[in-house]
Amino acid sequence: MELKEKIKKEIDLIPEEYLPQLEQYLKIIKSGKRRNLRIKTVHLKGKYDNANIRKLAYE
Repeated sequence: MELKEKIKKEIDLIPEEYLPQLEQYLKIIKSGKRRNLRIKTVHLKGKYDNANIRKLAYE
């Protein structure tokens, strides 16, 4: 419980204007999900315009 108490003390010291950001961060941690951002390509009318580059790189 020492770590939990330490974290609570640190939260008490955070200025009010940062609390919404902290709340958002905690929601992300609780959900356990990361956003899967797609790497976008420049549309030059080529074969990689709508391709998932990360997937192609590992094939």
